[in-house]
Amino acid sequence: MDAGQGELGELFRRYAPYVASIGLKLLGRDDELDYLVQDVFVEAQRGLPQLRDPAVVKAWLGRITVRRAVRRLRRRKLRAFFSLEALPAETVLVDAGATPEEKAHAAMTYRLVERLPVAQRIVWTLKHLEGETLDAIAGMCGVSKTTVQRRLRAAERALGRRGRRAR
Repeated sequence: MDAGQGELGELFRRYAPYVASIGLKLLGRDDELDYLVQDVFVEAQRGLPQLRDPAVVKAWLGRITVRRAVRRLRRRKLRAFFSLEALPAETVLVDAGATPEEKAHAAMTYRLVERLPVAQRIVWTLKHLEGETLDAIAGMCGVSKTTVQRRLRAAERALGRRGRRAR
């Protein structure tokens, strides 16, 4: 692929909604989303000349999005640990037409997911919120399918324990 500006613009128009969708679900809030999408496409612009197969663009952008989201989540945890960043109490990821019970359940789930280690949070979110296959998650995260399965089981165990305590 040629790394021309027109091509990058087309790539952005076509895949920015996909990157934003994954990014929002991984980050759990939208205050950093524009920066994440921008970071993904800046990195994509640098790597575009090396991309040989246009058929893998979506998966490639997914991997970049996961890497960038992981960095942001780790930085957020570190900043929160040192009280440099207050985490918002509300999550704005629920459809406006959702019932109050659905909104409450979604908010509780995101609070629990936010407490997971970043690697577990990423695989759980990609599997349960984005509907990705285990193979796709492994590719996006750059790990084996077995590692994805192990992280997913650990996340589900932790969420089950924390969910029971939150009731």
